[in-house]
Amino acid sequence: MTKKVFITGANKGIGKEIAYQMGKNGWTVLIGARDESRGIAAADELKAKGIDATYVNVDLQSHETITAAANTIKSQHADLTMLINNAGIPGDMRKPGYEFTVDELRPVVETNVFGTFDLTQQLLPVLEANSGRILNMTIPIGMSDFFNPFAYKTSKAALNAMTQSFAQNFMQAGKAVEIFGIMPGGVTTDLNDNMTGDFMKTVPEAGKLITDIIFDGINHNGEIINFNGKVADYNNGLF
Repeated sequence: MTKKVFITGANKGIGKEIAYQMGKNGWTVLIGARDESRGIAAADELKAKGIDATYVNVDLQSHETITAAANTIKSQHADLTMLINNAGIPGDMRKPGYEFTVDELRPVVETNVFGTFDLTQQLLPVLEANSGRILNMTIPIGMSDFFNPFAYKTSKAALNAMTQSFAQNFMQAGKAVEIFGIMPGGVTTDLNDNMTGDFMKTVPEAGKLITDIIFDGINHNGEIINFNGKVADYNNGLF
């Protein structure tokens, strides 16, 4: 039976590459994007490569589109087996945290935390019915002299906490759902103005790394996994 995945922010970058990697492994991919023309174009590009792809409109800053996307999936794709929360915005990645205004911080948190929570919660009944999985794309949140984007890190810290809290809830309630996070490390994308360097990965490299973890056959419930395969241990300061 063909498996089906919904990937947010899949019209470009890592999201589209994950869609491609999963699609060529036989998955049907639902391309989540807020821009209809870009979402349709991405789905068409994947179809041209022989992948079963469909566009689903979703804007993580809009509860209405999140609900509409969830309703579409419930009615037309009730066999969904995986949700990949990839979409996110970084905010100003160079400004010190103490210089941010609340209005600058709010859209990053609304997108990366509240929007992701809303979508996950609404799709949870479908995923549970199919013994599904939830993957949250994330970043390291420890102190670093080289990587300290305040708004982005703040939002992803909340997302990591949500991932682990949900995982514990699922285990305690006996829900047939798995939730985990992956930190792909530095990747050259639009999000970082296509930064390059020895420490940066290409989008295809990152997509392969991520899908290798997805397909490894291991239950990763509650884990935040670094690109090198190590699991973050926040209790012992290992990020």
